[in-house]
Amino acid sequence: MTGRDDLAVLLVDDHRVFAEALANLLAIEPGISRVSLASSLSVARVLISSDHPDLILLDLALGEESGYELLAELADTPGSPAAIVLSGSAEPRLIVQALEAGARGWLTKTTRLNALIDALWQVLDGHVYLAPATLQPVLAHLLAEVHKQRAAATFVDQLTPRELDVLRCLVSGLTRAEAAEYLFLSTNTVRTHIQSLLRRSGQHSALALVAFARSHGVTGIDETDGSVMVTRPQSSS
Repeated sequence: MTGRDDLAVLLVDDHRVFAEALANLLAIEPGISRVSLASSLSVARVLISSDHPDLILLDLALGEESGYELLAELADTPGSPAAIVLSGSAEPRLIVQALEAGARGWLTKTTRLNALIDALWQVLDGHVYLAPATLQPVLAHLLAEVHKQRAAATFVDQLTPRELDVLRCLVSGLTRAEAAEYLFLSTNTVRTHIQSLLRRSGQHSALALVAFARSHGVTGIDETDGSVMVTRPQSSS
């Protein structure tokens, strides 16, 4: 395990002035023996392979590149160094996405140096680090997502099998007439089911209903997800 006097850090950031200034500050910190700089993912990959850093400080916005790509690669490679996102943003949604992608922490670029150093050691010790100022918004975002998923589960659970069939037809892009033909129903019956779906979901248009259904895990009739598919009738030749 890395000792407290030989920590190697890789800083991946394309803002040269900021990156060089931070690298110089990190290099004189007790316990940090080496700081490498990369302004692109290609350079970062080379340095990860050659320098074997213990920790990576990663900006997600790298010109036309995305740090999420590197996070995914690290997550798929056993023994990879831990990565902490160093960003100009503190958007809870982005923080959650980064943690889900494998980041071990999130720091903003306004973080004080002593807090940044503390985060490095905490992550090195196996913890996930979030600044106190971001913790509450992130928890609120996660709770909102949980409530949304529960609401979606309740919505789907309340649907009749035929309503779900109609909804999946809409998600697949079928018109009312096409859905009626597909399901062997009259267009009036399909229209009634759609009105019920709009009422249950709280949406005000078929387009909004489709977006709502998609965002809550409802798949189209042509997407295999383990549920029973409706069979389209064969046309006579």
